[in-house]
Amino acid sequence: MSVVWLNGPVGAGKSTLAYSLRALVHPISAVALLDEDAVKQAVSDATQEPSDDDAAAVGGLCGMALVLAQQGFVVVVSASDTAASVLAWNRANLPGYREIYLRASPDTIKHRNRRRRPNDPPVPPQQSRPRPAVLRPIAAPTPDPDLTIDMDNPEPPELIAFRVAVLIPEYVVAAAGAAGYDPHRLRRGA
Repeated sequence: MSVVWLNGPVGAGKSTLAYSLRALVHPISAVALLDEDAVKQAVSDATQEPSDDDAAAVGGLCGMALVLAQQGFVVVVSASDTAASVLAWNRANLPGYREIYLRASPDTIKHRNRRRRPNDPPVPPQQSRPRPAVLRPIAAPTPDPDLTIDMDNPEPPELIAFRVAVLIPEYVVAAAGAAGYDPHRLRRGA
């Protein structure tokens, strides 16, 4: 039971990395993916009440991550510019917590947001209307992430996912077992 929290600015590549990480770890351990935007949309659809309360949404992600981790899942959370107080709560309360910060310049983000891949689903008409601009300060990296990834010069998502996956205890133990190492000795550090 581990929680991997992907943090960084909107458009840095957190969702892409989350899906690549899930694909890599899923054959070894059960993975639950909590994407901030997908969870907000699902809650909005279920309650019929759209909410722009980012603090409540991120707090909900923390709670969901805790419940899923306690049930034995590796939980991958993708959340934008998470507040330092939330990250501090995560460090104190989420089991096997690993924090990954994706650093990206405004130019990289602008380029990524313009790019559409051939397999991307078409944007529905209600989402294509321009939304009012919300100016947010660009968040500085979290005080002490387990890994910071420079998305201005990224590696392929699968390679980045592997770099993140080795931080997940269940992944390392399962991979060592598959390679013939005794997982119990690994856990004890022997």
